[in-house]
Amino acid sequence: MMKRLLAIRLQAFLLLLFLCLLCGGCHRAPQLADGTQEEHEYDQLMQQKQWAKIVEKNRLTPTASEACYNVVRLASWHLGKCSRAELDKCLDDSHGVLGSETSALMMSDIYIQLGMVNMARRAAFDAMVAMRDERPNSRALKRLAEVAIITREYDLAKKYIIIGEQYDDCRPWAKRLRPLVEHPEKISDYPSYQKLREIHDSQKDEFFL
Repeated sequence: MMKRLLAIRLQAFLLLLFLCLLCGGCHRAPQLADGTQEEHEYDQLMQQKQWAKIVEKNRLTPTASEACYNVVRLASWHLGKCSRAELDKCLDDSHGVLGSETSALMMSDIYIQLGMVNMARRAAFDAMVAMRDERPNSRALKRLAEVAIITREYDLAKKYIIIGEQYDDCRPWAKRLRPLVEHPEKISDYPSYQKLREIHDSQKDEFFL
């Protein structure tokens, strides 16, 4: 009974957030929206999987940003220079690291690599509400759709995909994900999503932390 109540509350919250995004509401102060130049640089290097460059960049000029340092942790782990216990410290501060659109996107990517799909969803939400542009952020919207598919919330995933289909930069991933909503059994054709679902089903992954 308790699990069902929590699921209902989560669904209601997600629907409310969906409506906010659809209406273009909920924006943060402009100075918080985009992120710092340093965050942009670390985010770009992370997307390019330039792990050695990330570690060297921090060695030359140590970052004061916790979000950026979490990227350094992830890079060090990929290079075999960081233990899983050290990498899991990325989970220690789940609020302060989401101060801008860019930092929230970085943390969403880190959380998904840690297998924490609900935390990745929350960070993607933060990236959305930090935006100054009325257009949805393609990367954040895709993550929201991905997590909804992983957690079997297919109606919600379909809503995100429908939004994505309205924008040129979102259509490629929306087209790729739509079959997973219309034919959920096809998730076996996407090993990374299948693995994340198994992790999600087997471990505690809180949405609000």
